[in-house]
This record gives sequence, structure tokens and C-alpha cells, in this order.
Amino acid sequence: MDEQLSFLGLARRAGKLAAGEDAVQAALQAGKARLLILAADAGEKTVRWAEHRSQGRLPIAYLTSSRDDLGHALGWGRCAVAAFTDLGMATAYAGKLVRADARHAAVLEALEEKSRAIAARRAAKPRRRHER
Repeated sequence: MDEQLSFLGLARRAGKLAAGEDAVQAALQAGKARLLILAADAGEKTVRWAEHRSQGRLPIAYLTSSRDDLGHALGWGRCAVAAFTDLGMATAYAGKLVRADARHAAVLEALEEKSRAIAARRAAKPRRRHER
């Protein structure tokens, strides 16, 4: 689990991770969130909030790490919820989760499907003259 938490810290430093309810809320409203992360000991209200906000369209990864561990990896005291804002990093993180625990396979599949859909839209979009 150490490798996964380190990856979260790297993503935060790269600016690809929103941490804390306020930052995650802003990312969700802006349509930038790609993967929600919930700590194992996140409160019932926080879990319901995240599940409601994702509206079934956004995959949620339930960690086995505590809020303290997640917060420490992010350089905070405690953090129960975070969201990746970059699809590539979210997919890479989901791959790490699947290697550690196969029950996250649905999360990885959802992110890979999203990547394929984006690639298909980009391929179908006519290129502008200056992009050739």
C-alpha cells in the first residue's frame, strides 16, 4: 500500500489531485474529477456525499488506508476524500490498485473505457489546418 500512497503524494505535487471535500467539490463541479478516492475510515456522511456527487458516472476507489495515512501521504494531517483530475494518472493509479487487490478491476475498466471513448472522439474530430 506504500507505493499507492506515494503515488497519491506525487499526483498532489503535480497538481493532478484534489484533496479534501472543498477541493473535490470544486473539481466535480468543474467536470475535472476522473476518480474519487475514499479512505477506509471515512465517515458515513462523507461516503454518502461522495457516492451522491459521483452520480454513478464517476468511479470510486475505496482504500484500505486510514484518513491519517492518506493525509500523511498528501502532506496533510487527515484527509478522507480525494479526486484525480487527470485521466492518465487516475488510470495508472487504478492499475496499481488492481495489482494489490483485484476487487478494483471495475474501477480500472471504467477508466480505460473513458480513455477509449476520448481517443475515439479525438480520432473522429476533423483536424484543423494548423494542426496538420
